[in-house]
Amino acid sequence: MTARPNGSWTPLIIRFGMTTQPRASTVVIALMTTTASAFPTLAHGLATLDAFPIAGALQIAPDQPGVDFDALERARVVLVQAWRNDLTPDEITITPQGGVTIAWRRAGWALELIVDPFALSAFRLDSPSKMVEWTRAGSEATIADAKAALAAMAGDSAKARAPQAAAS
Repeated sequence: MTARPNGSWTPLIIRFGMTTQPRASTVVIALMTTTASAFPTLAHGLATLDAFPIAGALQIAPDQPGVDFDALERARVVLVQAWRNDLTPDEITITPQGGVTIAWRRAGWALELIVDPFALSAFRLDSPSKMVEWTRAGSEATIADAKAALAAMAGDSAKARAPQAAAS
């Protein structure tokens, strides 16, 4: 079966000819492919990070500068700790300075997290009511703010704690 865009199933039927051994004449294979995200699972997001060249490696080029190893590791930790299956990233890219940008978007909302090589994380949250920018120096604060911002984007008002830009 294959998933249609509206989530309904269409059977995929594969028929095998008869040989000397009796076999079932119909095999039904069901695959769930209803997500339209570029990173439908955490594994996809981590694989994207793993594919980035490390700064200083031989495979870097002017148009692909490579990512700082420490920034890459901090981005992995944030992605693992803050991952939400209902709100997956739209973009994971390398910054010109060797950091990692992770961007999430949802109707009226956009969150951009930049993990830079200098142990800082910069946030930019565009919500329907306002735009807020702030930075965090530690991984724990970055993870807490990422979780809170994503909860707000997803409409989890009980879990959402507005990130405190003034506290940065």
